[in-house]
Amino acid sequence: MILPESSDDTNAGRARYVLGAWLIAVVPSLLYFLVLICVGADTLRPTRALDAVHAAYSVLAAPVLETALMFPVAFVLARMIPRQPWVRIILLAALGTLAHRIGGSWEQAFAGFWPFLVYSVTLNAWLRRSKKAAFALTSLVHALYNATFFGIGALGILITDPVTRAL
Repeated sequence: MILPESSDDTNAGRARYVLGAWLIAVVPSLLYFLVLICVGADTLRPTRALDAVHAAYSVLAAPVLETALMFPVAFVLARMIPRQPWVRIILLAALGTLAHRIGGSWEQAFAGFWPFLVYSVTLNAWLRRSKKAAFALTSLVHALYNATFFGIGALGILITDPVTRAL
């Protein structure tokens, strides 16, 4: 089985956990994106040109920086709400989502809640085993998620650009 038996099952192994968490984050997001495309609220055409610097930042740097910002918030929430792990997870996801609202729209913030919920579960689950593992695995799940959507953006360019279709 690819997916961990439960979201906080860290016995599945690191690679298996990351793959499962990435799938749990990306599949509903892709379905949501597909619905938006079908109702005409979104398109496969990327909103901005895909460039190497933006891709590198989004796939390599942003997940690490955002996980680094999640860490102290997770520790504060653990002190404030020690016996309610799901409340901490939801609050951490909500704060991550709201932070994304700063540079985007409410629609982007709404779409980002689910993956941030998965990142929050990953962080909290692995913090019980190792701070390094929690940091690395949360960053990796986030990086894979962002890479998936960059891949979708590249595919969108190939499908919607008349020059590329002619080739």
